[in-house]
Amino acid sequence: MLHVALSNIKTYARRYIAVVLAVAIGTAFLAATLAVNSSTQATLKNSLGEAYKDADLVAYADADLDPDAEEMSTLSPDTVADIRALSGVSKAYGLGYVYGQMHTADNGYTVQIQSVDPKQGLGGLELVEGRAPLSDNEMMIDEAHAETMGVSVGDVVALDDEQGKAQNVKIVGLQRSSANPRTSAYALAGMSEKAWSHIAGEQASFDSIVINGDASLDAVTDELLDYFATKKMKDIAVVTADQKVIDDVAQMTGGSDQLTMILLIFALIALVVTGLVVVNTFSVVIAQRTRELALLRILGAKRKQIRSSVLLEALVIGVLASVVGVVLAVALLAGLIAILHATVPAMSYAALAVTPFGLIVPIIVGILMTVIAASLPARRAMKLAPLAALRPFDAASMKNRAGIVRIIFGALLTALGAALLIYGALKGDLLIAFLGGLLSFPGILMLASLFVPRSVAGIGKLVAGNSTARRLAALNAVRNPGRTTSTATALLIGVTLVTMIMVGGQTAKASMNNAIAGEYPVDMNVSFYEGNVNDAKAKELAQKINAVEGVTATSTFVVTDVPVDLGEEEPINIGLLSVDPESFSKTVLDQKIVPQPGELVFSQWDYEKPTIKIGNKTLKVKNSGALLAGNPIAEETFKSLGIKSDNEYPGITIKVDDGISGSKINELVTEISDITGVDSSMIDGGVVMKSMFSQIIDVLLTIVSALLAVAVLIALIGVANTLSLSVLERTRENSLLRALGLKKKQLRSMLATEAVLIGGVAALLGMILGVAYGLLGARAALSAMGPMTYSIPWWQLVAVLAISIIAALLASITPGRRASKLSPVEGLATE
Repeated sequence: MLHVALSNIKTYARRYIAVVLAVAIGTAFLAATLAVNSSTQATLKNSLGEAYKDADLVAYADADLDPDAEEMSTLSPDTVADIRALSGVSKAYGLGYVYGQMHTADNGYTVQIQSVDPKQGLGGLELVEGRAPLSDNEMMIDEAHAETMGVSVGDVVALDDEQGKAQNVKIVGLQRSSANPRTSAYALAGMSEKAWSHIAGEQASFDSIVINGDASLDAVTDELLDYFATKKMKDIAVVTADQKVIDDVAQMTGGSDQLTMILLIFALIALVVTGLVVVNTFSVVIAQRTRELALLRILGAKRKQIRSSVLLEALVIGVLASVVGVVLAVALLAGLIAILHATVPAMSYAALAVTPFGLIVPIIVGILMTVIAASLPARRAMKLAPLAALRPFDAASMKNRAGIVRIIFGALLTALGAALLIYGALKGDLLIAFLGGLLSFPGILMLASLFVPRSVAGIGKLVAGNSTARRLAALNAVRNPGRTTSTATALLIGVTLVTMIMVGGQTAKASMNNAIAGEYPVDMNVSFYEGNVNDAKAKELAQKINAVEGVTATSTFVVTDVPVDLGEEEPINIGLLSVDPESFSKTVLDQKIVPQPGELVFSQWDYEKPTIKIGNKTLKVKNSGALLAGNPIAEETFKSLGIKSDNEYPGITIKVDDGISGSKINELVTEISDITGVDSSMIDGGVVMKSMFSQIIDVLLTIVSALLAVAVLIALIGVANTLSLSVLERTRENSLLRALGLKKKQLRSMLATEAVLIGGVAALLGMILGVAYGLLGARAALSAMGPMTYSIPWWQLVAVLAISIIAALLASITPGRRASKLSPVEGLATE
């Protein structure tokens, strides 16, 4: 039967194109996911293992080796000196950092300093210009930060150690910038071991010691372990450099890769949709070959041989498509990494790593999925009687009745899952709601044969009108309910998940925005904590900010810490936010927090008494849950308190135009940062927080929607495939319609309407389900945070529906063109 299977694939190759595409895309997704995981590990090894790249062994303290010890052993400079004296050791240096403040003529920078010795591997650093530091007042620094700071070889800078002691040091060398994410945040400097020990002080110690040996690794390891044993340092581990990198990667990722797990979920969704396309395609192809298969039975083929023939076809297609998918995934990732290297030189350590596991597993999964999905059509083919070859057979109107067991099981899953989902949403329990979703959605898919064909038929009657082509399309779309259900279900899965993510994300955004508005009573807030700006300067800056486009009002404040008796054992310091009520009222969103004369608005404490005594005054108390830098008090009232304090700082509140979008908010923050000299990360407020959360949610939505788009693409391939096969099996029927007067344009319109009915109804049903799941899921996840604000992105949903309909129309172009090109005479002569 292998010869028969190969001959069938060759004969009906065009009919299997959609299966090859669907399986290749699904397999490529899985292969890319596994390749991303292995490439991430390799990239982390390149970056985290930078300091060990030329090393043999690494010694470090591991608490698990001596859990009863009160203190962990210290790897001191003396320990490094002892290890260098061992007979099997050729080089050894300590890895450890002390921090200091480096001052140039223009600015100050935090630097992390590592000890280096040119005779001992230069501390794992790579010199690119100049020489290594030899004396106590010499230093080398990484080239990227040197460029940022505007320093070069030969420059003299001031260096303050952690104790605040200052000294002038000369830049004598530049080393390659670190790719290690643990050390690349600050400038990395290197100083001689003596200078490093002086800055580190008496408690100088290293995190690890990197070692190269002259003898075999086992011999050097034994010698090191003997040394640590004599020093009673039981918690010191000695491992190979490769093992240390693996341990560091595992520590950084927590021993697992959440990104890979998330991508695997989406890959699974894509494979499920692919399976539906495979089932649908083989069902149609088998139905079209009923006479052929029955003739094989007449010629002596056994039932098992017929089944084996179909499964062999699936096996060959699965192997071919899976290999293509894996090659496609590897090529895509290789191209992306090449682009990354070319556009971002700093990411040159990014690596593509493809493991045998990552290549073999997607191929096996693709093959198994194809064969398993084809097993149901193969079982149907096996049941064909030889007499079927002599019977008239209309594959186009074949009925697929849903099994009673599937309906009962689907109804039970749907009912139980819906109950758990609603209960979890009402109680704010995400775990229960998630379980409810996992149960109810498969249940609904099992029941799809009950409502999908009826929905297609109902909407088909609504859109048919008096058009002959549309009326025929409405009838053709449900002539085979099983096929219509399978095709629509594949698209329904993708649209449901996309809609759920959109609705859940929009609801989360709206709820967070309202929660932020309740907590942050001002749009933007700039505080001058460092004391380099006084009240008069703050007012001058406020006027400059007020002239910026997008700013509608500004007001200044002064925060002063004062001791207040709140009924505790000792007075408690609280911050008084002294403001001008008139200008302050123009910048706040809630007028209740504007203090009146003789009044204190408590925003940091829940004070139950109606009055409070501060200084020599008794003030009325008004409570507010607003998030402010202090408790608002009118500046005239504050002056009357007679309080003088050195612990105070000024600030500015800013009201922003309501029409400014998220991207403009970032530009506004940058402009205000430039005016005030305050780092943009220190400018907070309601609109800043809203913009930040909105951008995070939007990025997540974009990523998730892009991942789900793979499943939708596969489903649309299924729609095109269904139409193509329908054209083939209805060749005589379409030709008869042409002979009776149906025009080419009407035939193409009929197929287009059929595609739109299947694709549009699937998208519409998916959107309804997605909205329900999105709202209930958002409530389960976010209700514990406070009042919910439900929001449905109607325009985005309209876009999803429009894209589905347009894609279905595009999918009908090729089948429609093929059907219209065939002459009625030629079509009627077709068997």
